[in-house]
Order: sequence, then structure tokens, then C-alpha cells
Amino acid sequence: MEHEPNKAFTPNSIEEMQVLVRESNSVRVLGREDLSETLSSVEGLGSPKLEAPTTHISLSAFNQIVEYLPEEYTITVQAGVPAAEVQAALAAEGQYLPFDPPFSAEGTTVGAMIAKGLSGPGSFRYGILRDFILGVNFIDGIGNHNHTGGKVVKNAAGFDIPKLMSGSYGSFGIITEASFKVFPVAPESRTIVFHYPSFQEAHEAFVSLGRSRFTLDILDLDSKGRLFLKLAGQPESMDQRVEAIESHLTHQSDTLPQECVDSYWPESVGLETLPQSGLLVKIPINPLTIFDLESALASYSTEIRYSIGGYVCWLHWNNSIEKLSALLTQLNLSGQVACGDAETPLIAADSQKSFYRRLKSAFDPEDKFTELYPTALQPAFNE
Repeated sequence: MEHEPNKAFTPNSIEEMQVLVRESNSVRVLGREDLSETLSSVEGLGSPKLEAPTTHISLSAFNQIVEYLPEEYTITVQAGVPAAEVQAALAAEGQYLPFDPPFSAEGTTVGAMIAKGLSGPGSFRYGILRDFILGVNFIDGIGNHNHTGGKVVKNAAGFDIPKLMSGSYGSFGIITEASFKVFPVAPESRTIVFHYPSFQEAHEAFVSLGRSRFTLDILDLDSKGRLFLKLAGQPESMDQRVEAIESHLTHQSDTLPQECVDSYWPESVGLETLPQSGLLVKIPINPLTIFDLESALASYSTEIRYSIGGYVCWLHWNNSIEKLSALLTQLNLSGQVACGDAETPLIAADSQKSFYRRLKSAFDPEDKFTELYPTALQPAFNE
């Protein structure tokens, strides 16, 4: 099959997609359904740069909610469905995706959501994306259509391939369909902010809350000494819960009206819209290493958000990726480019490279899909 370089194909069936994979040397999935068919339009999305000739595949025809069973708390959708549509369907039944997918407003699809493996601040309470994915169907590098996992919550048989797909950037295959478990939305939620005179004091409160008995939906911190919390539950208990937290911290909070919540964070780390310049990088950390990272970044002009109780840092970086790679390597950290023009989405140490290679050889023996380990930067495979 002769493919025009950088041409985008929109298969209407699994069989058509299988033919494209089998008869191509290099395959990439377009990250947005409204992209043009040129190579320049698919770069700069936190995905590896593409080399022609490459067969670009759009999943825009795979845009259906296959099955939604509110009483079973499960939903099955095709990979081209925008995450916002899934969230709207769930909201109509009083349910939601507990891992809080970022960038839904940007039209992020379910396939892209899984490929990047990103979870929002609301995942603090119940878990990240891979904790809620029940099953995936995908086309591997041989062109086989694989069915893994299932549509029920109690499914523990076999190798957990759905979790491996989370954060793989399409390196192992093209996801065509996925099933998730979902949760009911709480009757009421409240967002509160604690302002501290120093980052050190805010960090101490941050760590204390993370270790406490309090049930929080969101626990985030910024470099300006502000602690950002969200509580959800029964209306009659909300005031008492806020008072208990204030007593624990010996500090008063401010309640944010809903119209202010969405604009609380700078756009670059707000996780609603993609920044227009630089790189948006996710850095896995832990609450006790935050100070080391904060100190290392002090001389740079950045926006920083410590999220999910201090286990993720969102960094808006406007310097070279080589400088960031060196900085993270020195701290024994790694990063993932969520948005921006990068040779690879993964930055710094390569502790899981051998594991990745074994998976890659099993799912994509001919290296048709995204390569996460180009020689330039020595990145780390997403956890």
C-alpha cells in the first residue's frame, strides 16, 4: 500500500485500521480530531516528533459511548470520544471519573487520556487513571486486535495490560476502546484555601494534612505558600469538617466560590487549558523531596503546582529541555512532557528502560509505534 507522507487516514472500522498498521513501517495516532493533515500540526503536543514517511491515523470515527451501566458503575467508550463527552454523560446520571482527567476543555480524547496517563488533582482521594481502567482493546504492531481486561470491577485474571497502556504514549499499540469504573458525585463540595506567610509553613501544613485522618478530594500547594483543598460529602457535615481542619492546622481558611475555583491557578498549571508556550511537565515526587525541587527551580522563572498530596509536581518550563533534564537527573527525578515541543515526552533517568524494552518487543516487535527512548535525552518511562 502506497501512503502519501504525513497524510492522515481516518479508518471507519477495526479492519481498515489493521490493514494500515500491517502495511506501514511507521504509525502515529493523531492527538486531536480537528488537526489538519500536515506533519506540523501533530507536533508540539507533548508527543515525540515524527519522521516521514509515517502513516498518521485519526480515531475520529471511533467516537461512540459503547455501553454505560450506571447501576454497575462502569462505562465503555471508543478511543476517539472526547473525555468531556464522557464526563457529561456521567454527570447526567450523577457520576464522574474519579481520576479527574486534565485538559478536557481542550478536546482531549479517551485514547489520548490513556496514552498520556495523566490524572488531575481530584485523583488524590480515590486514585489515578490506571486505578480505574478496567479493560482496553488495542491493535498491536503486528496488526492484531487484542481484547484485555473486562467490563466488570472484579476482574483480576491475567496480566494487567490495561494499566501498562496508561502513560505508554501509544508505544505498544493503538487503543480502540476502553472500560472504566466510575463513582457517584457527592451531594456537596467545598473548596478552601489556606494562606501562609512562607512556603516552609505551608509545606509543613501540606505534609500534616496528607498524613491526617481528614478525607480530602484535593490537596495542592503552590510556591507562594497557598494550600488548596477540596472537600466533598454530605451538606450537613461540611461546616464541621472545615472547622476540624482549621483546628488541626491552627489556621483560618478562605472559602472559594465556584466561579473563582476554575481561575485560581495560573493558566499554565491550571490543567484546564494548554499553555501557549514552553513545556508543561509532570514530575513524580514525594512530599519530603519538594524542598529540594523548589530550591533547584528557585533561579528560574516558572509556575509550579504541587498536586495529589505532594506526589506530583506540575511545572511550566520556559528554558531548554536539556537544562531541565540535567536538573532532574541531579535530583534523581524524572519528568513527563504533557504539552510542548519535545523530542520525547519523557525526561531524565532511565531506570525502567529495560522493562520498557521487553514490553515493546512483545507488543511492537517491528517498532512501528512511538519510541520513548531516543538517544538524545535518556528519558525515563512513565510510572
